[in-house]
Amino acid sequence: MTGCLQTKSGKFYVVLSFKNEMGKRQQKWINTGLAVKDNKRKAELFLKKTISEYSNGNITPHKNILFVDFMYHWLETIENFVEPNTHSSYCSTVTNYIKPHFTETQVKLQSLKPADIQTFYNKQLKKGLSATTVLNQHANIRKALQHAVRMNVIAYNPADRVTLPKKQKYKANYYTKEQISTMLEVFREEDMYAVVLLASFLGLRRSEVLGLKWKHIDFTANTLIIEDVVVSCSNKVFIDKSRTKTKSSRRTLPLPLSVSEFLQKLKLQQEENEKLLGKGYVRNDYVCKWGNGEPFNPGYISRRFNKVLAKNSLPSIRFHDLRHSAASMLLENHSLKEIQEWLGHGDLATTADIYAHLQFQSKRNMANSLDEKIKL
Repeated sequence: MTGCLQTKSGKFYVVLSFKNEMGKRQQKWINTGLAVKDNKRKAELFLKKTISEYSNGNITPHKNILFVDFMYHWLETIENFVEPNTHSSYCSTVTNYIKPHFTETQVKLQSLKPADIQTFYNKQLKKGLSATTVLNQHANIRKALQHAVRMNVIAYNPADRVTLPKKQKYKANYYTKEQISTMLEVFREEDMYAVVLLASFLGLRRSEVLGLKWKHIDFTANTLIIEDVVVSCSNKVFIDKSRTKTKSSRRTLPLPLSVSEFLQKLKLQQEENEKLLGKGYVRNDYVCKWGNGEPFNPGYISRRFNKVLAKNSLPSIRFHDLRHSAASMLLENHSLKEIQEWLGHGDLATTADIYAHLQFQSKRNMANSLDEKIKL
């Protein structure tokens, strides 16, 4: 294989020359991303490295498939190596965003250039998609192309040479103490009341609430252990995974007295339901479930939560924002470090990044303390 540098539209291109399966000589143009001005030396190094990668890595540029087909091939490859809900998320991203664009362009894997990917990202942003969504798309594309590099199908990862949008800083929504009380009253007659109560009081994730079992609750010590989670994928519910988000997510929390009393009554009610329904009762150890014992589907919780809020003209928030609401109340009297441990965040930076904007009252208290010490 041989190659040379060419210029086009003010950029350096590597032009590889090779023989195809028919024995005829073909060329492959690769955009270096380098402007012609003042980059000759870098372009020459790029040329040398590219020829080496194709030659030593046994890259076969004439064996090619559509990029969109390769994305589905990658999804099949990784299916048994990632969690079901993670794979479902990847599939959704490829099908809903990546496939429509690259089916239209018909670009092939080994012809894919950084500019092709950049055009895709720019188009997504112009459609109004958030930077976070585009970054998620990039994560999928980059992982898939990295797999192609490892398999010696392409010489380099073109996704590494694009300009990415700046990640938007997330500002959590939350309810005030008064709004939480109003909301809990609205949900009191709902089957999912226990789910909402635990998320509001303890700031648990949806998966953590639904994974909670009676064996995790000690009414003598008034403690609760966060250990298992429940997730859904393609309308299937996966339970007993024993895989909390991080090591710090596996934690023990003290139970507020009112929550402990509620849970004890709930347990008695479930035992009564089991006696009444007999064989019709779905026996398991889950705390939050339907009256017949069947565990809740995570998707139902979020959908029903939104419907009840709208029906009762309450401010629209996500179910996950109940976790933020609990954190906002804790911030009134506790440090970020204490809240990090309570919520099960992996590090303090995560807690600070999400909730720093809620700490204004503590700053006001600091200002007042200065007033007391320094008199004008």
